[in-house]
Amino acid sequence: MRRILTLVLLVLAGSIGNAQATTITFEDLAIDDGAITGGDRTSGGFFFDSATDHTHIVQDASSWNTGNGTHFLLIDDVGGTHPPATDPVTFSPTLGGPFTLTSIDISEAHSNPFFSARQIEVTGNLFGGGTILATLALDNNLVNGVPGNYFQTFAFGAGWTNLSSVKLNGVGAFGGGNYFAIDNIVVGTAAAVPEPGTLSLLGLGSAYLIRRRRRNRR
Repeated sequence: MRRILTLVLLVLAGSIGNAQATTITFEDLAIDDGAITGGDRTSGGFFFDSATDHTHIVQDASSWNTGNGTHFLLIDDVGGTHPPATDPVTFSPTLGGPFTLTSIDISEAHSNPFFSARQIEVTGNLFGGGTILATLALDNNLVNGVPGNYFQTFAFGAGWTNLSSVKLNGVGAFGGGNYFAIDNIVVGTAAAVPEPGTLSLLGLGSAYLIRRRRRNRR
């Protein structure tokens, strides 16, 4: 009995404070290809804030020369009309709290490669202040002008934790626009606080073990 209770307590204790991973796929925003329904969107429990309120939900690869068979979020700076020709999008949990960025799929995007981003500047804003930075180089496959799946998966290291928000900014397009697409964002959020019943079970189990140990010593 003692061994069983000990195992139960260890399992319950280990579940407290662990991160819960989720993947943001934008499938909950499935609409007509390329439709603009405002730049700010909520998907997978995260809020995506577009600086110029101009984004697209896309699935058809022929529209933007890229696609992965599922819906994704396409971002641009509306033809370079917003100096310095960038339109960052910032995402954060809708309920607040820290999160971890594990990986993200990113692709160049546009029917004309002249307007697609060449790099993505990533800024992680940390709880309590401070930032962590990364610059991601895209492989420029769109120069072929042939629609295809040009998404690349970028993984983030151990420093990308305790984040309050992450900003993605496309740069390097030859003709402005800096179009790029994002999908399959793997994030981790803090596990929910145990319910009172779970905490009570932990307390009762601990008390039982302490009492049992004292009896055995007598």
